[in-house]
Amino acid sequence: MCRKKRSPFRRKLRKYAIILLSLLILLTVYFEIAVKTQLRDIIIRDMRTLSERAVTMAVDDYLAENSENNRKTCDITYDNGSVAAVTTDSAYINAAKTAVTERAQSYIDELSRTQGISVRLGNFTGLVFLSNFGPDITFAVDSSSTVSCEFRSSFESGGVNQTVHHITITVYVDLLIYSPFRVDETVSTESTFEIAQTVIVGAVPSYSGLVSY
Repeated sequence: MCRKKRSPFRRKLRKYAIILLSLLILLTVYFEIAVKTQLRDIIIRDMRTLSERAVTMAVDDYLAENSENNRKTCDITYDNGSVAAVTTDSAYINAAKTAVTERAQSYIDELSRTQGISVRLGNFTGLVFLSNFGPDITFAVDSSSTVSCEFRSSFESGGVNQTVHHITITVYVDLLIYSPFRVDETVSTESTFEIAQTVIVGAVPSYSGLVSY
């Protein structure tokens, strides 16, 4: 039996198909090793910035809406002209924790969905000298976040017979990024803001400097 010879056209087509497949495999490996690592770093950086921005917006909104209440966080009790006690309104603290936490969570979800992240087209080459070239390509980000708050009360000397009482809030965010590009990475941020400051005239009895609640 004679084996039918392949035509030159089919041999060329098979050769080009093998070359094309090899190039696709090499590009896939290059994307996974070089490009994806670089894009992952950009996504993590931008999501950290997005998280910090969302927290700042949440705290700013809360302070603007509760400017009067912020002045009542510290209650000073005097006895015969001397400071007997300095207390903080626990109801205010708990309400502020809940409000800031919920609003920060909402802003993170909203910004992730609507703003997302922008990656320059040149970053997809994996080449450093092209990283800032080309138009921005915007991606929506799938993520889940956990937000928690901690208040701190601290005292420091404010001069002769004066003590400054500070109340700050620290917002912690753990942001798990699912996509794009199967990042599967947790971004953690910590942002601190001063909520109230009170100048106390008179000696403050046995203050320890820092109290968290």
